[in-house]
Amino acid sequence: MTADTAAACHLGPVDALDGRDMVRMTPQGWPPLLIYRVEGEYFATADTCTHATASLAEGELEGHTIVCPVHWAEFDIRTGKPLCFPATRALDTYAVSVADGQLYVRRKSSIGSDEQ
Repeated sequence: MTADTAAACHLGPVDALDGRDMVRMTPQGWPPLLIYRVEGEYFATADTCTHATASLAEGELEGHTIVCPVHWAEFDIRTGKPLCFPATRALDTYAVSVADGQLYVRRKSSIGSDEQ
């Protein structure tokens, strides 16, 4: 394990996405996460919408935007920032790294504050 992955949570092999663009994961001791692969890059956010307690894994991924299946709130998966009403609070985001074909995630931010 490299220094970059030493403090990270191991999620499993990159193949865990199994050809999908996003997958919900629930590592022990962590909130449910949504892992995305967009244009060969990996991103991770909290899986729960900050507006309506819904799993974003049931939503649609459009480029770098995840759309909530309940009220169509949109979030940028790179920053967690809400892109439209009704969402006003950002998603927590996590840094994703790949080492030897394995996915790792580290805590990156806990934004969760109201956006004006």
